[in-house]
Amino acid sequence: MENTLLTLKKIIPKEIDILQRRYEILKGIHIYQPIGRRSLSQKLSISEKIIRNETEYLKSQGFILVSSVGMSTTDSGDTILDDLKEIMHHVKGLNYMEEEVKRLIGCKEVVVVPGNSSEYEEIKENIGKAAVDVLLKHIKDNTIIALTGGSTVYNVVKSLNNKPNTSYENVLVVPARGSLRNNVEYQANTIVSKLARKLNGDYELLNIPDNLSKKALDSVRKEPEIEQTISNILKANIILFGIGNAYEMAGRRNLPEPVMDFLHRRQAVAEALGYYFNKNGEIVYTSRSIGIKLEHMTKTPYPIAVAGGAKKAEAIMAVKNIIKNGSLIIDEDAANRIIEIMK
Repeated sequence: MENTLLTLKKIIPKEIDILQRRYEILKGIHIYQPIGRRSLSQKLSISEKIIRNETEYLKSQGFILVSSVGMSTTDSGDTILDDLKEIMHHVKGLNYMEEEVKRLIGCKEVVVVPGNSSEYEEIKENIGKAAVDVLLKHIKDNTIIALTGGSTVYNVVKSLNNKPNTSYENVLVVPARGSLRNNVEYQANTIVSKLARKLNGDYELLNIPDNLSKKALDSVRKEPEIEQTISNILKANIILFGIGNAYEMAGRRNLPEPVMDFLHRRQAVAEALGYYFNKNGEIVYTSRSIGIKLEHMTKTPYPIAVAGGAKKAEAIMAVKNIIKNGSLIIDEDAANRIIEIMK
C-alpha cells in the first residue's frame, strides 16, 4: 500500500489532499457532534469557507446530517470513516512513525493512533481500541493477564465492548500491584473484574493500598489468600500498564514532601508499576507495594504499554528497557515528540 500511495501522491497530489481534508472534517464532526461550522473551523484550524464547501459535499453524499443543533455523521459517514482508517494511516505517515519509534525505542511493536489525547478524549478511546487489538492477539488458553489501574488502561478494557465474544479456556486476570486511593472506577481491582467478565475468565483481587508501611506489607503478604494472588501475579504472561509522568504520579500517590523533593533532585521523569525512572532509564525510587517486580518485566511476560500526549514522550523513552519485548501504543503527538527528541 505504501508504494501505491506514493505513486498516487505523484500523479494526483491535489486529490490526495482533498481526501485527507474531507476525512479530517468528517472525523471532526464525528468526534464533536453535534457541532456548528464555526466551532468546527476553530477546532480543526480550517477556514470557515473550506468547512462550508466540504460539508456541503459531505451532506450531498449522505455522510452527514445538518440540523438546528449542528452537524452529525450518519451511519454511512461512520462506515466511510472506518473504511478509510487504514488508508489514512498511511497517508498521514503514521506507519513511518511506527517504524521510526520502534527503531528508536527498540521494542517489538509500536502502534501510533492519529491525534492528541491530551486535547481530545476521543483519542484516548482510540488508544484503548488499538491496545485491545494488540491484547487479543496475545491472549491464549491458560493465560494470566496482569494490569495496572489508570484512565488509559481503563479505556483499553472499556473498548472491549465493541469486540465479538471470544471464549478462552482458563484465563485469569489479576492486578499488577496494590491500588491507588483514587477514583474507584480507575483502580486496578475494578478494571480487573471488568476485563475478566468480558473475557469470560476468572479474576483475583489485591485489596492492599500502595505505600503501607514495610511492617504492614510484610504482615499481609503472609496471608494465604494474598500469597496465592501474588504467586499468580508473578506468573503473568501479559502485563498491561500505563506510563506516567513522575511528579504527576507521585502526587496521585500522596507521596510525602521529602520524597517529592528527592524525585526532583534525582531528576525523575517517568513512573511505571511503582518504579520512578530518570531520563537515562535508571530507577531512582521505588514505591512500597506488593505485585510485579521489575525483574519479571524483562523475562517471560509480554508487556503492553499505553500512553498518550507529547508530555509523555520523555517518560516513554525512560522506560524503553521494560517494553523492549512487547508493544507500545501511543498517539501521534507522543510519537512526533519522541522522534523530535531522539533526533
